[in-house]
Amino acid sequence: MAQGVWEKTRELITAAYLVLKIEQPATLRQLFYRLVSKSILVNTNGDYKKLSRVTARAREREEIPFEWLTDRSRPEYEPNAFDNPHEYLDVMSRGYRRNYWTDQPTHCEIWTEKDALTGSLEPVTNQFGVTMRVGRGFVSVTRANEIAQRFARLNKQGKDIHVFYLGDHDPSGRCIEEEIRARVHRYGSGPFKMRRIAIHPGDIKKFHLPPLRIKVADSRAVAFYTKHGERCVEVDALPPKASTI
Repeated sequence: MAQGVWEKTRELITAAYLVLKIEQPATLRQLFYRLVSKSILVNTNGDYKKLSRVTARAREREEIPFEWLTDRSRPEYEPNAFDNPHEYLDVMSRGYRRNYWTDQPTHCEIWTEKDALTGSLEPVTNQFGVTMRVGRGFVSVTRANEIAQRFARLNKQGKDIHVFYLGDHDPSGRCIEEEIRARVHRYGSGPFKMRRIAIHPGDIKKFHLPPLRIKVADSRAVAFYTKHGERCVEVDALPPKASTI
């Protein structure tokens, strides 16, 4: 490797290390957007692939801990198994947790379009015992009906239901949010409030995010452009900790 190329690679590894030291575990895409916002990388597929190669080698050389980057696109399914009955009883006793929302007048949930955000959200939702739902794009009829039936039961209990939503600011992302809201209502959920907390057009400037251009081939592009303008941004680009800005 030429000296100049090696120096640029070393700078990239150092920059990635400094970001991940504060914001981890993170997905590769989250790291990529953070480095783009710092003008270390350009928002192109080529630079994304370069970051993937460089961080892979850096982890193999133990320059970046493996656990600082996570891949949420390939879930694992393991059976619940124990070496003996005592181990089972120990796990069950430590796993008990009272549902503090049972006696509350409200029911709150977090919905996110992207599975990549769960690493940042899960510590908060676990702490407060809040349900988190991951859509991974457009939500299926089956899942929408399941949500609607649960909300219907909560409405019968007199609960005030609040949903906080995180999704992309682009033609598909906005459509996904509108469609799931309408579909859950249509399947008999009863009233619930839904509020988008990320990502918004103003976040591009506020958090120095790398904006994207609308994909003209998207059938929803014209409606989005008319309402929001030409700049898009993926929710993955939002830094999980404001202190890092």
